[in-house]
Amino acid sequence: MREKRCVLLFILMLQFNFGFAQNNYPFIPQNQHELTKKQLESIQINITPNVLLFTENGKLLPMSSLSLMTNPDYNPIFYADDNEKVKSVVFQKKSTHPTLIKQNPEAQYTKGEPALDFLATDLNGKSYKLSDLKGKVVVLNFWFTKCGPCVAEMPALNELVNLYKNKDVVFLAITFNKKEIVTQFLENQPFNYTILANANDVTNIYGVQSYPTNIIINKTGEIVLKELGYRTNIKEVLQTSINELL
Repeated sequence: MREKRCVLLFILMLQFNFGFAQNNYPFIPQNQHELTKKQLESIQINITPNVLLFTENGKLLPMSSLSLMTNPDYNPIFYADDNEKVKSVVFQKKSTHPTLIKQNPEAQYTKGEPALDFLATDLNGKSYKLSDLKGKVVVLNFWFTKCGPCVAEMPALNELVNLYKNKDVVFLAITFNKKEIVTQFLENQPFNYTILANANDVTNIYGVQSYPTNIIINKTGEIVLKELGYRTNIKEVLQTSINELL
């Protein structure tokens, strides 16, 4: 299930080994308690943008480090408030070696590398082929309906679309969700990108495992920006890059 790789929403059952001894970390607020194995198996774990991520040494990690959730070398320890809402996560390394946080290889790219071509269909049945969009700036957003940070950034992305009306900019939102699921989702959450549903092939071509992922492609078909994970200033980041290309 690709949803286990969401940047901010995980339903954790048997994915991880919870056999570690209890740990008390001094940097975790006193009003938070560690969730037990039984609790983790019986409740849905919602990780929202205000959740704090830590190493065992108390170093605060960026939201992009949520990719460690699927890293077998780490054991996530969840701390919740009195309402059982997760507030902090500590990534415990499953060895005696020092904890090292490596850059997510998915985030690595060479600026100016050719964007891989793809063909996908929007909700109205119109086909979009990336190579046919040369001469325009193309902004890609990889998302899915149950991804908390994806939904959180949508208002900012909608504002971005409005800024570039009648400009040579194409906004494409790519999801592996089927058309029916997306249509139902849009009844309560507007998303003004052109949505390419059931586009798992495109997700695989670009090797996307972290959500959301935003990519900007210039008018000659080259990748000039790649952003993984939730950012409160995503509108400004994308806008700056787009303006440089127009």
